[in-house]
Amino acid sequence: MIIRQLNAGDLDAYRALHRFGMTESPTGFVDVAATDAARPDSDVTAMLARGDAWGAFDGDRLVGKLTIDALPYPSLAHTFWVHAVYVHPDARGTGASAKLIRAAIEAAKGNGARRIALWVNGVNTHARGLYERLGFRQTGAIPGGIEVAGVLVDDVLMTLELT
Repeated sequence: MIIRQLNAGDLDAYRALHRFGMTESPTGFVDVAATDAARPDSDVTAMLARGDAWGAFDGDRLVGKLTIDALPYPSLAHTFWVHAVYVHPDARGTGASAKLIRAAIEAAKGNGARRIALWVNGVNTHARGLYERLGFRQTGAIPGGIEVAGVLVDDVLMTLELT
């Protein structure tokens, strides 16, 4: 398994995995097919060119991805946000998710991060457990903050304080 920062040349593989993930695991995404389809390739290419995305590869095949970035305000630059985490079913159980998150955190530290934050679907116990094993702690929640299959579920804020 190779973990690396993605770049603009990874556009097709990134979009294909993201779109597959929304179909395979729709409750794991805030994004939906309609908003993804409306997002131009140029927006995704710009995100990839900034180095905001990381990928896990099995040979040449992208099997896992995530995005990590900071909001564009100096007062918030020390907090980086993880989102759009997805690992293909073929790569689950290989440690790809943890490796991706750890690599992204190390890069964020090098860019001045003192905290990593993320939002996770409150009923996604698998993801919450992974984040907890990596040192994240629940620091907030929005009751009924996400609608999943017509049901409102909690949107849980988790943070990792870096030393």
